[in-house]
Amino acid sequence: MHTLGPAVTDSYAAAQTYNQAHWQGSAEIIGHPSFETLLTNLAQYPGDYLLIPAAFKSPQLQASWGDIHYALLDTLQLQATFITPLAPLVVVQRLSADNRVGYTHAATAQLLARSVHGVTVQTAASKYQAYQLYQKNLAAYVLTNEKNVTLTADERIIKRLTPPMVWCLYQINEVLE
Repeated sequence: MHTLGPAVTDSYAAAQTYNQAHWQGSAEIIGHPSFETLLTNLAQYPGDYLLIPAAFKSPQLQASWGDIHYALLDTLQLQATFITPLAPLVVVQRLSADNRVGYTHAATAQLLARSVHGVTVQTAASKYQAYQLYQKNLAAYVLTNEKNVTLTADERIIKRLTPPMVWCLYQINEVLE
């Protein structure tokens, strides 16, 4: 089963949940650096499975889950859908930041913009990567999974969320070129 990695992502956790519940843990889960990388290389994985959230959104591909679902009808066969809670999400503010930059995943970009007035949103391939960029670039805000965060005295949590997510499991057909 192919999905977004590393193992700390919600996608990987959802893959583990499905694997345990439906395949008794027998499936190999392969985490990819981005859904974009995975979706543009589907021909390499005929017969395998793809797990993607219904909230998928990609500025790079200029596509959402619905766009991918319809564009790849011949390549992806929907097998199952299920709901899991996401790991708790937090919006963290760096108190000493001299910018209005906030990092998050593309799927949660609007959520960050609604949570922090006037933020300049930058997106990353995962919420985990968003936190890494927030740290590296000393940004003012990040929307990420709470488990990714180690708060310092210079930071505070300004919002906590625990939304459910719909997941879509597809079987990847052989891609005819």
